Amino acid sequence: MGSLLILFAVSPISSSGSAGLSDAAILAIAEQSFAEGTALRNDSAKARPAFARSAIGYDELWQRGYRNPDLTLNRAHAHQLAGDLPGAIAALHEGLAVARWSRPLQVALEDARSAVGYPLIGDLASQCRPTSSPTIGNRMSPAEAWSIAALLWLLACGGMARFAMTRTGWWLMFAVLAMAALVLLGGVWLQDYRQRQREAAEPLLIVADDVFLSKGNWNSETYMPRLEPKLPRGVEVRALSHRGGWVQVRLASGIIGWLPESAVVVVGSDL
Repeated sequence: MGSLLILFAVSPISSSGSAGLSDAAILAIAEQSFAEGTALRNDSAKARPAFARSAIGYDELWQRGYRNPDLTLNRAHAHQLAGDLPGAIAALHEGLAVARWSRPLQVALEDARSAVGYPLIGDLASQCRPTSSPTIGNRMSPAEAWSIAALLWLLACGGMARFAMTRTGWWLMFAVLAMAALVLLGGVWLQDYRQRQREAAEPLLIVADDVFLSKGNWNSETYMPRLEPKLPRGVEVRALSHRGGWVQVRLASGIIGWLPESAVVVVGSDL
Protein backbone atom coordinates (compact mmCIF):
# COMPACT_ATOMS: atom_id res chain seq x y z
CA MET A 1 0.00 0.00 0.00
CA GLY A 2 2.91 2.36 0.67
CA SER A 3 4.06 2.22 -2.96
CA LEU A 4 0.50 2.90 -4.12
CA LEU A 5 0.32 5.98 -1.93
CA ILE A 6 3.61 7.28 -3.32
CA LEU A 7 2.42 6.69 -6.89
CA PHE A 8 -0.86 8.45 -6.15
CA ALA A 9 0.86 11.42 -4.56
CA VAL A 10 3.20 11.88 -7.50
CA SER A 11 0.78 11.35 -10.36
CA PRO A 12 -2.98 12.00 -10.20
CA ILE A 13 -5.18 9.02 -10.97
CA SER A 14 -6.36 8.80 -14.55
CA SER A 15 -8.49 6.25 -16.34
CA SER A 16 -5.31 4.49 -17.52
CA GLY A 17 -3.15 4.98 -14.42
CA SER A 18 -5.80 3.63 -12.07
CA ALA A 19 -6.63 0.54 -14.14
CA GLY A 20 -4.38 -1.67 -12.02
CA LEU A 21 -5.71 -0.43 -8.68
CA SER A 22 -8.59 -2.14 -6.92
CA ASP A 23 -11.59 -0.21 -5.68
CA ALA A 24 -10.50 -0.83 -2.08
CA ALA A 25 -7.03 0.54 -2.80
CA ILE A 26 -8.39 3.71 -4.39
CA LEU A 27 -10.77 4.22 -1.47
CA ALA A 28 -7.95 3.78 1.03
CA ILE A 29 -5.79 6.28 -0.86
CA ALA A 30 -8.61 8.81 -1.07
CA GLU A 31 -9.41 8.51 2.62
CA GLN A 32 -5.78 8.78 3.68
CA SER A 33 -5.28 11.82 1.46
CA PHE A 34 -8.36 13.42 3.01
CA ALA A 35 -7.00 12.69 6.49
CA GLU A 36 -3.68 14.25 5.50
CA GLY A 37 -5.48 17.37 4.30
CA THR A 38 -7.46 17.55 7.53
CA ALA A 39 -4.27 17.29 9.58
CA LEU A 40 -2.83 20.21 7.59
CA ARG A 41 -6.00 22.31 7.72
CA ASN A 42 -4.15 25.20 9.40
CA ASP A 43 -1.91 25.51 6.31
CA SER A 44 -4.18 25.68 3.27
CA ALA A 45 -1.25 25.74 0.81
CA LYS A 46 -0.21 22.27 2.01
CA ALA A 47 -3.72 20.96 2.70
CA ARG A 48 -5.20 21.68 -0.72
CA PRO A 49 -2.97 19.27 -2.69
CA ALA A 50 -3.91 16.48 -0.28
CA PHE A 51 -7.62 17.24 -0.66
CA ALA A 52 -7.14 17.38 -4.44
CA ARG A 53 -5.64 13.88 -4.43
CA SER A 54 -8.56 12.72 -2.31
CA ALA A 55 -11.03 14.24 -4.77
CA ILE A 56 -9.36 12.42 -7.66
CA GLY A 57 -9.78 9.12 -5.85
CA TYR A 58 -13.44 9.73 -5.01
CA ASP A 59 -14.07 10.81 -8.61
CA GLU A 60 -12.56 7.56 -9.85
CA LEU A 61 -14.82 5.52 -7.57
CA TRP A 62 -17.80 7.49 -8.85
CA GLN A 63 -16.81 6.69 -12.43
CA ARG A 64 -16.55 3.03 -11.46
CA GLY A 65 -20.20 3.00 -10.51
CA TYR A 66 -20.24 3.66 -6.75
CA ARG A 67 -22.94 6.31 -7.08
CA ASN A 68 -24.56 7.02 -3.75
CA PRO A 69 -25.13 10.02 -1.45
CA ASP A 70 -22.27 9.16 0.91
CA LEU A 71 -19.67 9.11 -1.86
CA THR A 72 -21.18 12.29 -3.30
CA LEU A 73 -20.67 14.13 -0.01
CA ASN A 74 -17.06 12.89 0.17
CA ARG A 75 -16.42 14.04 -3.40
CA ALA A 76 -17.96 17.44 -2.81
CA HIS A 77 -16.12 18.07 0.46
CA ALA A 78 -12.79 17.04 -1.05
CA HIS A 79 -13.26 19.26 -4.10
CA GLN A 80 -14.35 22.26 -2.07
CA LEU A 81 -11.53 21.92 0.46
CA ALA A 82 -9.10 21.62 -2.47
CA GLY A 83 -10.30 25.02 -3.67
CA ASP A 84 -12.40 23.58 -6.49
CA LEU A 85 -15.84 25.03 -5.75
CA PRO A 86 -17.15 24.39 -9.30
CA GLY A 87 -16.14 20.73 -8.99
CA ALA A 88 -17.93 20.48 -5.64
CA ILE A 89 -21.16 21.94 -7.02
CA ALA A 90 -20.97 19.68 -10.08
CA ALA A 91 -20.42 16.62 -7.86
CA LEU A 92 -23.47 17.49 -5.74
CA HIS A 93 -25.65 17.89 -8.83
CA GLU A 94 -24.47 14.50 -10.08
CA GLY A 95 -25.33 12.98 -6.73
CA LEU A 96 -28.78 14.58 -6.74
CA ALA A 97 -29.37 13.15 -10.21
CA VAL A 98 -29.10 9.73 -8.54
CA ALA A 99 -30.87 10.58 -5.26
CA ARG A 100 -32.84 13.81 -5.70
CA TRP A 101 -34.66 13.25 -2.39
CA SER A 102 -31.45 13.15 -0.30
CA ARG A 103 -31.76 15.96 2.24
CA PRO A 104 -28.02 15.92 3.16
CA LEU A 105 -27.13 16.49 -0.51
CA GLN A 106 -29.68 19.29 -0.81
CA VAL A 107 -28.24 21.02 2.27
CA ALA A 108 -24.67 20.55 1.01
CA LEU A 109 -25.60 22.09 -2.35
CA GLU A 110 -27.12 25.14 -0.68
CA ASP A 111 -23.97 25.50 1.45
CA ALA A 112 -21.75 25.26 -1.63
CA ARG A 113 -23.89 27.79 -3.50
CA SER A 114 -23.51 30.20 -0.60
CA ALA A 115 -19.73 30.08 -1.10
CA VAL A 116 -19.91 31.53 -4.64
CA GLY A 117 -18.12 34.88 -4.58
CA TYR A 118 -20.76 37.28 -5.86
CA PRO A 119 -19.88 40.98 -5.78
CA LEU A 120 -21.46 42.91 -2.93
CA ILE A 121 -22.47 45.75 -5.24
CA GLY A 122 -24.93 45.37 -8.10
CA ASP A 123 -27.57 42.79 -8.96
CA LEU A 124 -25.37 40.06 -10.41
CA ALA A 125 -26.20 37.70 -7.55
CA SER A 126 -29.93 38.05 -8.14
CA GLN A 127 -29.41 37.37 -11.84
CA CYS A 128 -27.36 34.21 -11.26
CA ARG A 129 -28.64 32.55 -8.10
CA PRO A 130 -30.82 29.53 -8.93
CA THR A 131 -34.26 29.43 -7.39
CA SER A 132 -35.29 26.29 -5.54
CA SER A 133 -38.65 24.83 -6.50
CA PRO A 134 -39.59 22.00 -4.10
CA THR A 135 -41.21 19.10 -5.94
CA ILE A 136 -42.38 15.66 -4.94
CA GLY A 137 -39.26 14.23 -6.58
CA ASN A 138 -36.93 15.92 -4.11
CA ARG A 139 -39.17 15.16 -1.13
CA MET A 140 -39.54 11.40 -1.46
CA SER A 141 -37.84 8.55 -3.29
CA PRO A 142 -39.63 6.58 -6.05
CA ALA A 143 -39.91 3.62 -3.64
CA GLU A 144 -41.67 5.82 -1.07
CA ALA A 145 -43.99 7.24 -3.74
CA TRP A 146 -44.90 3.75 -4.97
CA SER A 147 -45.53 2.61 -1.39
CA ILE A 148 -47.88 5.53 -0.76
CA ALA A 149 -49.62 4.91 -4.08
CA ALA A 150 -50.10 1.22 -3.22
CA LEU A 151 -51.48 2.13 0.20
CA LEU A 152 -53.95 4.61 -1.28
CA TRP A 153 -55.08 2.02 -3.83
CA LEU A 154 -55.66 -0.55 -1.10
CA LEU A 155 -57.59 2.00 0.96
CA ALA A 156 -59.75 2.90 -2.03
CA CYS A 157 -60.44 -0.76 -2.81
CA GLY A 158 -61.16 -1.50 0.85
CA GLY A 159 -63.54 1.44 1.09
CA MET A 160 -65.42 0.31 -2.01
CA ALA A 161 -65.63 -3.24 -0.67
CA ARG A 162 -67.03 -2.03 2.65
CA PHE A 163 -69.51 0.19 0.84
CA ALA A 164 -70.67 -2.76 -1.26
CA MET A 165 -71.25 -4.79 1.92
CA THR A 166 -72.80 -2.12 4.16
CA ARG A 167 -74.14 0.49 1.73
CA THR A 168 -72.87 3.10 4.15
CA GLY A 169 -72.16 6.45 2.51
CA TRP A 170 -69.13 7.13 4.69
CA TRP A 171 -67.29 4.16 3.17
CA LEU A 172 -67.99 5.46 -0.32
CA MET A 173 -66.69 8.90 0.63
CA PHE A 174 -63.60 7.29 2.15
CA ALA A 175 -62.93 5.37 -1.08
CA VAL A 176 -63.45 8.47 -3.21
CA LEU A 177 -61.04 10.51 -1.08
CA ALA A 178 -58.40 7.78 -1.23
CA MET A 179 -58.75 7.58 -5.01
CA ALA A 180 -58.60 11.37 -5.33
CA ALA A 181 -55.38 11.40 -3.29
CA LEU A 182 -53.98 8.70 -5.56
CA VAL A 183 -54.84 10.68 -8.70
CA LEU A 184 -53.31 13.83 -7.17
CA LEU A 185 -50.12 11.94 -6.31
CA GLY A 186 -49.88 10.63 -9.85
CA GLY A 187 -50.48 14.07 -11.34
CA VAL A 188 -47.84 15.73 -9.19
CA TRP A 189 -45.33 12.98 -9.99
CA LEU A 190 -46.07 13.34 -13.73
CA GLN A 191 -45.52 17.10 -13.51
CA ASP A 192 -42.22 16.52 -11.73
CA TYR A 193 -41.18 14.01 -14.41
CA ARG A 194 -41.91 16.51 -17.19
CA GLN A 195 -39.89 19.18 -15.37
CA ARG A 196 -36.92 16.80 -15.20
CA GLN A 197 -37.30 16.10 -18.91
CA ARG A 198 -37.15 19.83 -19.66
CA GLU A 199 -34.06 20.21 -17.51
CA ALA A 200 -32.39 17.26 -19.24
CA ALA A 201 -32.85 19.00 -22.59
CA GLU A 202 -30.65 21.86 -21.38
CA PRO A 203 -27.44 20.47 -19.79
CA LEU A 204 -26.28 22.08 -16.58
CA LEU A 205 -22.91 23.85 -16.66
CA ILE A 206 -20.84 25.29 -13.81
CA VAL A 207 -18.68 28.35 -14.41
CA ALA A 208 -15.11 27.21 -13.68
CA ASP A 209 -13.31 30.56 -14.02
CA ASP A 210 -14.37 34.15 -13.51
CA VAL A 211 -15.58 35.17 -16.95
CA PHE A 212 -17.74 37.77 -18.68
CA LEU A 213 -21.06 36.70 -20.13
CA SER A 214 -20.68 37.83 -23.74
CA LYS A 215 -23.36 39.04 -26.13
CA GLY A 216 -21.96 36.83 -28.88
CA ASN A 217 -19.72 33.85 -29.55
CA TRP A 218 -16.62 35.86 -30.34
CA ASN A 219 -13.94 37.87 -28.58
CA SER A 220 -14.71 40.69 -26.20
CA GLU A 221 -13.54 43.32 -28.72
CA THR A 222 -16.38 42.35 -31.06
CA TYR A 223 -19.11 41.68 -28.50
CA MET A 224 -19.49 43.67 -25.33
CA PRO A 225 -20.30 41.82 -22.09
CA ARG A 226 -23.97 41.06 -21.53
CA LEU A 227 -23.47 41.58 -17.80
CA GLU A 228 -20.82 43.20 -15.66
CA PRO A 229 -18.79 42.31 -13.70
CA LYS A 230 -17.58 38.78 -14.49
CA LEU A 231 -19.57 35.73 -13.50
CA PRO A 232 -17.80 34.22 -10.48
CA ARG A 233 -16.68 30.60 -10.23
CA GLY A 234 -19.50 28.29 -9.22
CA VAL A 235 -22.38 30.00 -11.05
CA GLU A 236 -24.83 27.51 -12.54
CA VAL A 237 -26.07 28.03 -16.10
CA ARG A 238 -28.06 26.03 -18.65
CA ALA A 239 -26.53 25.21 -22.05
CA LEU A 240 -28.65 26.13 -25.09
CA SER A 241 -26.29 25.64 -28.04
CA HIS A 242 -22.61 25.32 -29.00
CA ARG A 243 -20.64 27.09 -31.71
CA GLY A 244 -16.96 27.56 -32.42
CA GLY A 245 -15.65 26.82 -28.95
CA TRP A 246 -18.40 28.85 -27.29
CA VAL A 247 -21.60 27.81 -25.57
CA GLN A 248 -24.82 29.79 -25.42
CA VAL A 249 -26.19 29.72 -21.89
CA ARG A 250 -29.13 30.95 -19.88
CA LEU A 251 -28.80 32.29 -16.35
CA ALA A 252 -31.30 31.54 -13.62
CA SER A 253 -32.98 34.91 -14.27
CA GLY A 254 -33.47 34.07 -17.96
CA ILE A 255 -30.69 36.26 -19.36
CA ILE A 256 -29.00 34.60 -22.35
CA GLY A 257 -25.39 35.05 -23.43
CA TRP A 258 -22.24 33.23 -24.51
CA LEU A 259 -19.33 31.75 -22.56
CA PRO A 260 -16.11 30.07 -23.74
CA GLU A 261 -16.42 26.29 -23.45
CA SER A 262 -13.06 26.29 -21.67
CA ALA A 263 -14.58 28.35 -18.84
CA VAL A 264 -17.29 25.89 -17.82
CA VAL A 265 -17.60 22.41 -16.32
CA VAL A 266 -20.28 20.12 -17.71
CA VAL A 267 -22.23 18.35 -14.99
CA GLY A 268 -22.03 14.64 -15.68
CA SER A 269 -18.60 14.75 -17.32
CA ASP A 270 -15.27 13.73 -15.77
CA LEU A 271 -14.18 16.46 -13.38
